[in-house]
Amino acid sequence: EDDWCLVMNKPAGMAVHPSRPGQRGTLDEAAVRHCLATGQDAPVRHIHRLDDDTSGPVLYAKNDLAQWRLDGAMREKAINRQYLALVNGVPQRPGGTIDAPIGRDRHHGSRRRVSLSGETAITHYETRVAGDDAALVRVTLDTGRTHQIRVHFSHIGHPLLGDTLYGAPAESSLRHQALHGERLIFPHPWTGKDTVVGCPLPGWFAGLSQRHGIVTK
Repeated sequence: EDDWCLVMNKPAGMAVHPSRPGQRGTLDEAAVRHCLATGQDAPVRHIHRLDDDTSGPVLYAKNDLAQWRLDGAMREKAINRQYLALVNGVPQRPGGTIDAPIGRDRHHGSRRRVSLSGETAITHYETRVAGDDAALVRVTLDTGRTHQIRVHFSHIGHPLLGDTLYGAPAESSLRHQALHGERLIFPHPWTGKDTVVGCPLPGWFAGLSQRHGIVTK
C-alpha cells in the first residue's frame, strides 16, 4: 500500500463487490473499512476482479488519477496476473497455450463453455509439479473471460480440483475450485515502474497439494 494504490489479499469465498443490494462482507467493503480505520479519506476502487471462490491479490486505486492510469493499463493488458492451479491428472504436454473461445452455456445459467461463437480466450500454462493423480500448474492469461481458467482446463480434460461445476470429482476438504492468484505485476500509477506483489499460498491450497502428492515450497 502507498498513497496511490492498495493490494488486498482476497480469501476464497469472498466477493470482490456486491452482486445484490445490501450485500455485506465484500472485499470492497474491507478496503473501505481499512482506509477509514487508518484515517485515509480515499475513494478506493477495485481495478480488476477475481471470482468469489478464487483467492489472491486484487488491486485498488486510491485516487482519481491512479484509477485513470490503472484502468488504462488494464485496457492495454499491461497488468499481469499469474495464477497457480491444481488440476486433475497430469497434462500430457508440460506447457502450452489453450486458445479456445468461451461463451455462455445456454443449458446452465452459471456455467461457461468453449463455443465457436464465444469471445476470444487465450490461456498459457506450465506444469510446475506433477503429483500422484494431479498437477500444480502456473497460469497466465491474455484475456479475462468469466471462469476462463476453469473452462479451459476442463476443455482439455483436466478440470481444477474441487471444481464440480466443470466436471471434477468432489473433494471432501474443499468446496470450491483449487485456484489461487500467485502474483500481480502492474505499472505504478505515479512512477510507471513495474510493481510486483506476491500472494502467499493459503493453507487449504498447500494441504490439498500434499494430499495429492504435490510438494509446494
